[in-house]
Amino acid sequence: MVKISLITQRNMDEVNGSTARPRWQIEALKHNGFSDIQVIDRFDETKLKNVSNTLIHAHQLSGRWLENEKYLVDIHGLEYVQSLNLSAGYPIYSWKKYGFIAKSVYYKKLESKLFKKAVHLICSGEDIQERVGKIQNSTLVRNALFLKDFLPTECFELRVALVGPFIPGTINYDGLDLIKKTVQILPNIKFIFIGKTDDSFKNQLNFKNTEFLGIVKNYHSVLRSCSVLLSPYPDYARYLGSKNKFLEAAACEMPVITTPSGAIDFNKDLLLIGDDSKKLADLIMSQKDENVRRNLGKKLRSEIEAKYNADIEIKKIIKLYNEFSD
Repeated sequence: MVKISLITQRNMDEVNGSTARPRWQIEALKHNGFSDIQVIDRFDETKLKNVSNTLIHAHQLSGRWLENEKYLVDIHGLEYVQSLNLSAGYPIYSWKKYGFIAKSVYYKKLESKLFKKAVHLICSGEDIQERVGKIQNSTLVRNALFLKDFLPTECFELRVALVGPFIPGTINYDGLDLIKKTVQILPNIKFIFIGKTDDSFKNQLNFKNTEFLGIVKNYHSVLRSCSVLLSPYPDYARYLGSKNKFLEAAACEMPVITTPSGAIDFNKDLLLIGDDSKKLADLIMSQKDENVRRNLGKKLRSEIEAKYNADIEIKKIIKLYNEFSD
């Protein structure tokens, strides 16, 4: 078996949605005794010599510089779909609308070329797998986590967590209007914001029932100090692939409240979905009873254990390594 090279354009020292997927994969590979692998972050054309004569596991678009190498593409999301959806968030006279449309055209060509040249595709969600099915053979490997890292919440009151970052250019920031109205409807409910937060976002939510913690070192403990997760997305923000914060909250037995555009690639029967601030507020209040929260929370954790378990999902990747490294 040849050596494996796991590559990403991202800096693996940073903790964010783009590095979460390769992080759990690397850790799970180690747990399974798989050691013949090198991890190369911030990958570009200057590092091509480092991956010669290896089977390459290329995250997102990091394989764009590969020519004759054998590689798998790990698809977190489809950039051309996301850019096209984001264009819908701007009026017809906005230059940003046409900028996103142009990006969508560019990424569709790039992704199609990349996927066709790959020996196999690794898809993080069912919607992604369905869209690329006609281009290349694929395997579904869901976003996953280690259940041992997430204990059930010990919060016995209704306390709402929102997980960022909340900075311009992020979908979390674009949910400001929905969040603000929901917070105002429920002045007696505490809303805890976790993650880097822009001052303009914070200033618009300067209410007695909001608290901003910023970046925290003990994220898992802080998350489970709340009892539900609120994560609204604008209509145009239909990102494919399940959201890491949904999985984390579900593993902590915390009900997840979101909008229809957020409920992609996750069991919708286990999510609380509302399409405006009034419905979101009603859904939050529907979880005031601790027994109601606990009942839904246990179902959510069972879902994570069955479908988003890193120890199970990694076996699919190891099988692909063995198949394509010969």
